[in-house]
Amino acid sequence: MADEPLAVRLRAIFAEELEEQLAQMRVTLAALQRDPADREQLRVIFRVMHTLKGAARAAGIPAIEQVSHALEGDLARARDMAKPLTAAQLALLLEAADAFGGAREQLSANQPVDTSALAIVLQRARRGGGVAHFTPARSSISAPAVPVSEPVAAEPTPPAAIPTPLRAASSTEERVVHRDQVRIGVTEADLITAAAGEIAVLATALADHATDVRLLRSRLRNEQCGADVVERELAILMRRAGDDARTLTAISGRLDEPLRHLRQRSLSDLTDTMERVARDVARDVGKEIHVVTDGDTIEADRVVIEALREPLLHLIRNAVDHGIETPAARTAAGKAPEGKLHIALAMHGDRLQLTLSDDGGGLDLAAIRRAHERRGHAAPADASALMRTIFDDGFSTRESATTLSGRGVGLGIVRASVERLGGTVDVESTKGRGTTFVIEVPLSIATLRALLVVVSGVIVALPSTFVSRVSAVRTQKLERVDGRDVMITRGPPVPVIPLATLIGPPYKSGEWGERAQVVMLEAAGQHIAVTVDDMLDERELIMRPLEYVGAETSAATVGVALIGTGDLVLILNVPKLFAEALRTAGSLPSSASVKRAAAPRARILVVDDSITSRTLEQSVLSAAGYDVVTAVDGAEAWRAIERSPFSLVVSDVEMPHLDGIGLCERIRANPATAALPVILVTSLDEPEHRARGLEAGADAYVAKSSFDQDVLLDTVRQLIGRED
Repeated sequence: MADEPLAVRLRAIFAEELEEQLAQMRVTLAALQRDPADREQLRVIFRVMHTLKGAARAAGIPAIEQVSHALEGDLARARDMAKPLTAAQLALLLEAADAFGGAREQLSANQPVDTSALAIVLQRARRGGGVAHFTPARSSISAPAVPVSEPVAAEPTPPAAIPTPLRAASSTEERVVHRDQVRIGVTEADLITAAAGEIAVLATALADHATDVRLLRSRLRNEQCGADVVERELAILMRRAGDDARTLTAISGRLDEPLRHLRQRSLSDLTDTMERVARDVARDVGKEIHVVTDGDTIEADRVVIEALREPLLHLIRNAVDHGIETPAARTAAGKAPEGKLHIALAMHGDRLQLTLSDDGGGLDLAAIRRAHERRGHAAPADASALMRTIFDDGFSTRESATTLSGRGVGLGIVRASVERLGGTVDVESTKGRGTTFVIEVPLSIATLRALLVVVSGVIVALPSTFVSRVSAVRTQKLERVDGRDVMITRGPPVPVIPLATLIGPPYKSGEWGERAQVVMLEAAGQHIAVTVDDMLDERELIMRPLEYVGAETSAATVGVALIGTGDLVLILNVPKLFAEALRTAGSLPSSASVKRAAAPRARILVVDDSITSRTLEQSVLSAAGYDVVTAVDGAEAWRAIERSPFSLVVSDVEMPHLDGIGLCERIRANPATAALPVILVTSLDEPEHRARGLEAGADAYVAKSSFDQDVLLDTVRQLIGRED
């Protein structure tokens, strides 16, 4: 598909996006028919129209763009004035859904779009809604707006969301009573009950479809109908089944959030007993300890909390028993007699970070090296890499416990427990000042967002939280350093290794050819690039444990998931992949060892919830020589910004979860990212919208009223320079 003309690719992508938006539209309209004053559903249907308008413009489908624009105007007025939709407005929206559905079928069949039905909807929308005549886009993006002298204050539009009217839990008691019991609110119970009713209706409809198929087969056997009749009836059956399947998908999405909340518990359940444990250990070994805990009001999946209990207990016992010095030793070192232990919990995107710090004696690196020598292993020269070896299986410094603070004992158990959750553990230490352990795990392991890739003809999944970028790389651009293939990046060169090699038999790596499909992985500050046969897509997986497969396979995976084709996919343990990569490739090469180091390319983050608009902007910027990473909304974009640096952000404004204005404000509020240039690209080309963008700190505000790649590129070059 990458070799097809861009216009053809965009139309194909838009057909898929239109199908998804139609499914959401039908579900939302059904809810609005029950309650035309439902403001949440009104915001959702507005978002659908806004997204379709921008996506249709990018794909060059002016008829859908015009209809979406006209309906968006009516919906915006209803939303801003808090007025319920009238019966006529609902009827028009239902008619528009039918017209969009016909256009989708034509686009999917690679046929010209019949605009007659869309024209009727547009005419009625303009006549009934009083919408001014709207001229479809040509092929240009308007220039960045000039800052206005007196910005118009405007209340930010709440981002649209899947219609799940949940209230936040006020306390742990609101949800959790006992470990195996939960208490839920009336709103959540009503939502789940309503969804269950809709699923029951759909189940009946699907059963009817099966009956229709059997009847049609019987008629065919008895030759009671001709081929043309069969074709029409099959088309009707396929359309109905497809609509029901999309509706079922939307219902499933609505259930996801409340069900996720039902699994959550406060992290205070994990930390409440830790201070007592620390005091008990300190009393047994004649030490004094003070424990401070921050962030324990955060909620996480109860399975994650229970799985973290044993690793945290192990680290606390080691910290008090071996890390913290005796009162006499601390006094002699100029410290307070009482040792300090700090447990900090924080959320980073969809990850939970647990930090355990002490002010004890710290790691003795010399003793760690001696422990490696006794085992006949070469110790890493890099101090950080040497510290991480305390997590190696079987590593122990027991024979030199009087020299080392005992940190090496049993920490392989901690790493194994954390990695089973799909997490990472790292350590930092300064001799005489203390040690800090950092554990990062997903907030939930019931569901997992993952990138599906193909290796040796088999589909496997890589958790998205470890994926920093994906790309197709010309193999001739890879460098050879110390006999290994590497990619040149802003930092040290990154080893390029076939994923099949890291997983091991029976997977086999194939030839790369002119281009290699590469997934860049990041964990604990380290990077590797793995090559795969093909990349499919990113999706939410329901993860299940993989049992009865042996210790080696269990260690290489964090679970298994069933995908829509009925296939089971293994969800790979990325930290294990890193361990295998470092075992086979050794330490990462330094930039100085590269004979011909290409200058790093500027990295641009493109943020848009419309895959069509996102693909168009990505294609334009990539063709100009920039390194482009994409995100589907502001929340995902912020997680990407936290993980790695960017030169520029190009963002849509109207997006779910976190809109472009909110993203810009968050970037400006953080000292580490305050200087990051931001371009807001949107179809909301009104003075008040420009004012909002400029007040939020955007460097440029580019209107989507049409798409001129030269204007976009000129704006980018003014801010960060030229790449071509």
